[in-house]
Amino acid sequence: MLDTWRRSIQGALGCLAVSAILPAQTASFVFHNQVSTGANPVSLAYGDFFGDRIPGLAVAQQGAASVAMLRSLGQGFFFQPFASQETGQDPRALATGDFNRDGILDLVVANFGSGTVSLLLGNGNGTFRLQLTLEELGPSSVVVGDFNGDGLLDLAVSHQRANSVSVLLGNGNGTFRAASDFAVGVGPVSMAIGDFNGDAIPDLAVADSTSNEVSILLGIGNGIFRNALNFAAGPTPAYLALGDFNRDGFLDVAVVNEISAGTMSLLIGNGNGSLQSPLSFAVGPNPSFIVAADFNLDGNLDLAVANTAADTVSILMGTGTRVFLPHLDFTAGDGPAWITVTDFNADGKPDLMVANSLSNTISMLANVTAIPNQPNIADHSVVNAASFINGSVAPGELVTIFGSNLLGTTTTKTRVLFNGMPATLLYVGNDQVSAIVPNGVAGQKEAQVVVDRNGVPSVTLTIPVAASAPGLFTATANGRGQAAALNEDLSINSASNPAAQGSIVVLFGTGAGQPGLPVSLTIDGKSAKALYAGPTGDALAGVIQVNVQLPDGIHSGVVPVVFQVDGGASQPGVTLSVR
Repeated sequence: MLDTWRRSIQGALGCLAVSAILPAQTASFVFHNQVSTGANPVSLAYGDFFGDRIPGLAVAQQGAASVAMLRSLGQGFFFQPFASQETGQDPRALATGDFNRDGILDLVVANFGSGTVSLLLGNGNGTFRLQLTLEELGPSSVVVGDFNGDGLLDLAVSHQRANSVSVLLGNGNGTFRAASDFAVGVGPVSMAIGDFNGDAIPDLAVADSTSNEVSILLGIGNGIFRNALNFAAGPTPAYLALGDFNRDGFLDVAVVNEISAGTMSLLIGNGNGSLQSPLSFAVGPNPSFIVAADFNLDGNLDLAVANTAADTVSILMGTGTRVFLPHLDFTAGDGPAWITVTDFNADGKPDLMVANSLSNTISMLANVTAIPNQPNIADHSVVNAASFINGSVAPGELVTIFGSNLLGTTTTKTRVLFNGMPATLLYVGNDQVSAIVPNGVAGQKEAQVVVDRNGVPSVTLTIPVAASAPGLFTATANGRGQAAALNEDLSINSASNPAAQGSIVVLFGTGAGQPGLPVSLTIDGKSAKALYAGPTGDALAGVIQVNVQLPDGIHSGVVPVVFQVDGGASQPGVTLSVR
């Protein structure tokens, strides 16, 4: 009996231990599209290089000794508008920043083969001019930060052949002071900036591929770093990613070990500049790059690893502890060498851009992980509240948005945004929201529509904006048949209570746009005079009242009515009853 009880307790504890490290859900990616590049793309930089507020891509092409600029078409599609710009030999790493403070993004290129670092000043249209070339021995990586706290961007360059890191303090005009060199381990390949001792001063973590270490250079705050602290990593550490992977408030280091039996080493930070002994996790063969993000959207940092020999990307899902779950692999191109994380399709999830050094392509892998508790809206789900027809929206129009999981913990926890502008909500339900299109969309070509529930956004719908999008309310509330109308005595118009010939009828609609647009009506094919078109007597939000006199010569019975505003017409199939 005691053994049975003990086994039961042990089983329960085992279940608790397993459940404690299971993620909320599994990350999932699908191939989205692929972009061709020049020879051997090995590094990517993402930013607004073209001055259109849409991030483009800079691609270091190792085999072509050049940088290609790719302009975004949106949704993860890119094209190269002009020829690649030559750099030094064997460009291996890129970094970005505004080094001359002109508000335009510049580019730094580490050219390993020619032993130089190129500073290319941006022209704001995707082209660059060479500002200067710095002589640096075997530059393998470059990072940008403010290392002396003067508000100007500085550079740190790792020297794989010299076993050192150079720090060049910026002058704010595209030039730099003389370099200060700091010794690290043997064969430094990559670097990352973080605060490892909690003093709010940037430090450097360096992956030393030959001495199998991670070096920590603690910053003093004046551009000077203390002597390196070296910590054992796995075999041949290459690229590293930083993050608080165990959620203890201290920065940790994840580094890929570039060997055939690929591994990732996790070095937990102690918060005082030191790192704990490495924990090893399997990935694919010959891992070459690593990035951190919350790919499965559970609040814990995960890792993505480029496996050069397997042509895959491994996703290791974090548990918020020092444990990562076994890797899931997703196909990329040939020889993946670099990964950039961004939300290229604007769905609120981190996607992957993978530079494939052997197939000369960039693979776009879209994150299709379901967002927990995400409100769901679909294409064509935003309709005119009167006509129930989707299409263009107009300023001030009352629209209905259909979906699921729309109701927040309270009605105030649901928001609808048009181009970031909050809409007035008249009704919120779990599968339906009624909203008034903000007047601020006037003059814009399209609106980006998002429903936010408890702080979690839906996917973004792009909807055309028109000056008007008129619709008439109907008695059946389905956009067809008998209009929601009042006779001249304010009784409800219907087949059993038709309006008299030549009398005044009151109609109700929405989507008339900004005040002052021309309004007209057609009843039974004849032009009708609008005696009044404006707010309802009780100022019902989003609704326009139209008082119209029935034209002479129309038929008795059920006749069609059309409401026109500035060239836009209401839905067909709406009728009035006339005696």
